[in-house]
Amino acid sequence: MKKLTFTKLLIAAGILTLSGPTAVLAEDIKVTTKEYQFKEPVKTSTVQTTASISTKKQALETIKGKSRESSQSLNDTEFWIYDSWVTVQNDYDYDGYYTTLNVEFDADTVFSQVPVYAVIYLGKNEVFDSIHVTSVFNIYGDDSNDAFIIESDLVSGFPPYDYEILIELYDADHDVLVAASDGYWDADLAYVSLESENYDVVEETVVVVEEHGGALFIPALLGLFGVALYRRKQ
Repeated sequence: MKKLTFTKLLIAAGILTLSGPTAVLAEDIKVTTKEYQFKEPVKTSTVQTTASISTKKQALETIKGKSRESSQSLNDTEFWIYDSWVTVQNDYDYDGYYTTLNVEFDADTVFSQVPVYAVIYLGKNEVFDSIHVTSVFNIYGDDSNDAFIIESDLVSGFPPYDYEILIELYDADHDVLVAASDGYWDADLAYVSLESENYDVVEETVVVVEEHGGALFIPALLGLFGVALYRRKQ
């Protein structure tokens, strides 16, 4: 039993090394997420996950530096990402870069029902950092109502930039990459203006009001007193 567990760990590690020597621990990246499907919050216990999936998910969540090549070479005709939509929110410093990212995608398959999970990345200069590994969820043929939504608050690790989004879809039964989409395939995933909350800093404006008095105030007061006295005499 220990041999089997160790083998699974080696397989997961081997998959991750495909991303190349640029992969490093992304300790500075922090993202909080919420998931929705069928307009309802996703419950992680809805679909059972396997040990290999859990191992790979934990590893992917701490690895950065994935290249685009592995997703571009994908050639699977049984799964595809039909379309995706991106919306952004929260720009408190009004610099045009947002801290909340909503990614919605509709994944389809030739099968009637398949459990899958997705990995969401943000890319800069052809290098992608994973920001979220979803719960396992079901897709149903080419049903457009089973679209999956990930709402992400970027807490730290992302300076202001027009990022590219990469979506990878994995078959949860076999833990295999089966579909992917990025800015090359879908314009909605390209040039998304984002920054993490630690860069969205509102600078306080301090207004200084200076009051002048002293020597200039006394002649003015005497002048007004003289005018009043003159008018009284008149």
